[in-house]
Formats: sequence, structure tokens, C-alpha cells
Amino acid sequence: MRKVLPTLRLLLLVPALGCSGTISGSSGPGGPGPGPGGSGGGPSGSGGNPGNGTPSGLLGLPGGDLPTPHLHKLTATEFANSVHDLLGDAAPLGMVEPDTTTGFGFTSAAAAVATISSDGVALYETATGAATEYAFGDATRAAAVLPCMPSGPADQACMKQALAALGRRAFRRPLTDAEQTRYLTVATTIAGKTGNTALTGLRHAVWAILQSPSFLYRVELGTPSAADGGRSKFSDFEMASRLAGALWGSVPDDALLDAAAQGKLSTPEGIKTQAQRMLADARVHRAFTAFVADLYDKVDLDQANKDPMLYPTFSTTLRAAMQHELEQRIDDAIFSADGDYLSLLDSKTTFVNNELAMHYGLPAANPDAWHQVTLPDDSHRVGLLGAGAILVAQGLPQRTSPTARGKFVNEMVLCRTACAACHALMDPIGFGMENFDTVGKYRTADNNLPIDASGALDMMPFDGLAQLGSVLHQEPSVGPCVVAKVYTYLQGRTINDKDATAIDALATFFAGNGNNVGKLLLQTVTNDAFRFVQPLVKP
Repeated sequence: MRKVLPTLRLLLLVPALGCSGTISGSSGPGGPGPGPGGSGGGPSGSGGNPGNGTPSGLLGLPGGDLPTPHLHKLTATEFANSVHDLLGDAAPLGMVEPDTTTGFGFTSAAAAVATISSDGVALYETATGAATEYAFGDATRAAAVLPCMPSGPADQACMKQALAALGRRAFRRPLTDAEQTRYLTVATTIAGKTGNTALTGLRHAVWAILQSPSFLYRVELGTPSAADGGRSKFSDFEMASRLAGALWGSVPDDALLDAAAQGKLSTPEGIKTQAQRMLADARVHRAFTAFVADLYDKVDLDQANKDPMLYPTFSTTLRAAMQHELEQRIDDAIFSADGDYLSLLDSKTTFVNNELAMHYGLPAANPDAWHQVTLPDDSHRVGLLGAGAILVAQGLPQRTSPTARGKFVNEMVLCRTACAACHALMDPIGFGMENFDTVGKYRTADNNLPIDASGALDMMPFDGLAQLGSVLHQEPSVGPCVVAKVYTYLQGRTINDKDATAIDALATFFAGNGNNVGKLLLQTVTNDAFRFVQPLVKP
């Protein structure tokens, strides 16, 4: 049976209820930067530091309105994670509408204003149909995702229990009585048809649940709280939805929903307890792979073409290895090393397999497997900017692009607006990366001419990638920039000057806690700006 009611198709086209303003003059992931009239480029690519000296001032947050409640459409990654967490990791998924970061930087921020097209509805129908057919087509697989197994088509008690449990997780809240009745009716009606089984009925009921707007959108609207001066505060179940979306990129588990049902997500302390548990769960690594993909321009890496005549060893497997290296480095810095995130800018520790090791001039391992390595003392490949993924993504098919590389550093590391015409701002930074060609291999000459990798950032000179990394590590705006990126990703919306109070507090906390992103994650999800629709704004 392949049927979607016309009313359901119409509901799936529901638009977001509202959205926050976009960040003027910035194309990086959530990259705050001065809008028109903001700070321009100084000598030697200084770029200047706009604002009043506060962390938010260093970022030059643009003006904008207070955030408004919105529906958050699941990104393609969130959709896949959610279906797999509900129906099992092996459940097949077809293609759904692609995400965008254009104008927003993070797919999670773009999702705050995204809607589902009519073609997209059909894609979700097909994708969820394949997943439910797999999950309920075998009794063993069904038993793994259901709290009980119905004894037969007449076992309404078990079917009701199963739909209530799965529906609660899918909708991130308990089903209403009307929803419970609707989906149970679907299940029992289809199960009662000749030749069908209880699992056939449950499969179609769950298929309908996974096509509902209540699953495909995170509904987080808030309610005015008299105890908080009338500010719109997210309910306990909305907080469960926000925490699961931010930290797992998925649906809540039963423990998180139980905490919501008990009113334990209405306070920072209760939220912290659950967030600590969630950050210790393997699902957090999957979610932050998506964060890394947006933050460090995986799209550019995927689309980077190199001349095979000039670079015959550059392959699709090498490209994939470069992305995996970047993901491993960020994941290790946040969740394993548990130290100074900014040390990534001048660290010589990375992760390689044999293909990437050969590309980097490192010895092979036996057997070939991903492993952590410390680059030799005399290695010129230092820090994140020496990662092949970044060097390749910001290069042209036949040569490097100091402009593109400098633009990347300005937007992704410094959170500065990089005007496309301002080569004086971007090129000096990009020149510091010139000892690496467009496929990320070290070199000392280009067209038989020696490479000059010297430059300056905010009047601080550097010569080569190692010194550039050290200068960036000391740059005052880098820490607040990390905070702004994390804040934007977790909030799932763009940010502006109304977020300044929260950014200042979080940036001060970040600096005072050794630039530890793991601690920053906890501090952000317990901050009032995450618990309320609108952040507090200083008069």
C-alpha cells in the first residue's frame, strides 16, 4: 500500500512560523561580521577589529530583530539519524531534498526557514516507505524497535503501546488522544485485511507517523512564562527536542523524554544532567561530523576538481580520507583530548590512513588502519590549516588560490567579513599557506620560483604555515569566533546583536575554561539564550 492522504501532503508544505534575520555581509557558517559600514581591511591584511572590545564587539555582530518562534525542518542528516534511531541503523533510506547553507553557513540554521516542496513530499514518502518496509518486514527486526510484539491483528493493546512509544520519540512529545486514535485505526484497519498481519498494520501506521509534519519539523515555539517576566520559554518537551537536535542531530531517547515528562528540563541544572549524559553517548560524534562538514566547507571539498594530468595521485578515496582526517581531529579535540580547542591551529597531531600518510610523506602502517600520528619536528604541515581537506577545498584545478585560502581563514577562523574584492585583506593570509600546492602537498617552489610564504595578520608578521598558526592562536577574535560558530549551530538560527549578551558571557566562560569546547557545549545549552525563545538583551 502506497498512499499519502491529500491533507497530509498539504500539511507537509507548512512553512516555518518565523525566522531570525540573516547575518549581513557574511557567508561563512554562522559567520558574524560587520555589515555595510563595518570595519574594513587594514594594512598587511589586518582586517581591523570592529566593535567595543567585548567578544561580541570583536565579531562585529550585525543589527537585527529579536528571534521569533519557528519550525525547524529536519536537515537531511537529522532525518537519516532520526529514522535510524527509530527503526535501526540498517534501515535503508532513499534520497530526500538536499540541504543548503547559502546565506546561513550551517544547514541547521538554514533549516529554521526551510519548507518542504511538493516534490520533496514524494521523496519523504518513498524514503520512509523503504525504511518501514525493512523494519517491519521481519519479525526479528520489528522486535528490536518495538516495546512489544502483537500476538495477532486483534492485539490492539500491544499495537497501541507500540505506537505510543514510537510516536512519542518521533514527535518528541507524547501523542495526543486524537493522534493515538488515528494511528491505531490505521494499524488495525490494515492489519485486519485478508492476508495482512499486525506488523503490516504497524508498518503503515509508522509510515504515516514518519510523514507527519510533527516528525519532519521540530516544533519549538515556547510559551510566555509569568515567572520569567513574560519571556517565551521552551517547554520541557521542547527542550528535549532542542537538546536531541543540537547534541545528537536526532530524536530524543526515552530517558530524555522521561526527564521532560517529570519537569526536569525546566531548570539549567536538570538540563545539564541530561546534556552530560548525552555528551557521553556515541550519537554525539555522529552529530558533530555534520558540524565539521558545515564549519570547514565539506561542500567545497566535494566539488574541488584537480587536473589529473598535473595531479595523477589525487583520487576520490584520498578526498574522502582528507575529510575523515578533519572530522577525527575535531572530534578528538572536543571529546577525547578535552583541552584547548585553539591548539588545533598549531598542533602537529593528526590522524591518517596509509593513502593519506603517503600523501603527507609519512610512513605506512601495517596493517593499514586509521591511527593518530605526531608529525615530525621538521614538518611544515602544522595545524588545521595544514589539513589536506582545507588546502584542497580552497584551491583551483591547476593552481593554488591565496585569495580563497585567505577568505576561508577570515570567515571560518576569524569571523570577519571578507569582501570579494579585498585582495589586500585576504591574500597576505593565504600566502602563508603557499608552501602547499592545490592538492595539499608540500613544496618549496612554484614554476621554478622560490615561494615567499610571509605575510602579516593585524600587524603580526609570519613566515609559513607554522607561524601563521601561532599568530592565529593568539588572535583575540579567534576564541569568540569559535563560540559564535558553536552557538549558531546549537541554536539552529543565524545570530545578530541581540545575541551579544549571551555571546559575551559564553566567550568569557570559554576563555576562562581553557578554550574547552566540551565545557562550552554544556554552558551553551544551559544558558538562558538556549532555554528561551529570545535571549536577554542589555538595555
